[in-house]
Amino acid sequence: MYIIADYREEPSEVVRHLASLGVEVKVRSLDVADYIASERAGVERKTVMDLASSIADGRLFEQAEALVKAFQLPVLVVEGPLEELYSKRRFTPSQVQGALAYLVELGVHVAPSASPLDTAHFLLSLAKREQSRGGGLEPSPYRLRKARRRGGVREAQLKLVASIPGIGPKLAERLLRSFGSPRRLFKASLGELRRVPGMGEARVRGMLEVLDTSFNALLDQP
Repeated sequence: MYIIADYREEPSEVVRHLASLGVEVKVRSLDVADYIASERAGVERKTVMDLASSIADGRLFEQAEALVKAFQLPVLVVEGPLEELYSKRRFTPSQVQGALAYLVELGVHVAPSASPLDTAHFLLSLAKREQSRGGGLEPSPYRLRKARRRGGVREAQLKLVASIPGIGPKLAERLLRSFGSPRRLFKASLGELRRVPGMGEARVRGMLEVLDTSFNALLDQP
């Protein structure tokens, strides 16, 4: 029984606990995920403070999207009590739970953990279940699976939204998932746009400026 761990996790208590539980930990440089329990199962681990930082700067959603593309069974382990975010980082429950709900919509399984030891037990249990059903580890299991070819209308929708300054392809997909179509997105209010993870005040106002500014008025400018 072995688990692959990203080299940045090597100094962590989780890796030490895995070793004490009899797991062979193979350290690699992983592009996606912190741990790999089988060819199809990738696990991102975040302490509650890591979670807060990654929600604030948008990294959480980019990492989640990469995890979903790379693994059939993407998992996020949240280590520690979420109450710390409400008291120490002044996050509201709706902000945190809203972010986690969005990950579930993407297809990421969210697993709570009380401690590094708890995380190690979870990883061991997951690896046992996966590897016992034939989900062994390939020599390069951390490679990204080829994304499905997107064509036609969907590709045009993504390109349309991504062309707005400050949006880009990943955020464009997130916006389209949230609103369903470009027409509904472009009719959204400032408040509705703000609720989408990664849409900060500057991005929202920049997008509305592009949508609402008169083209003819710009032609008249020197």
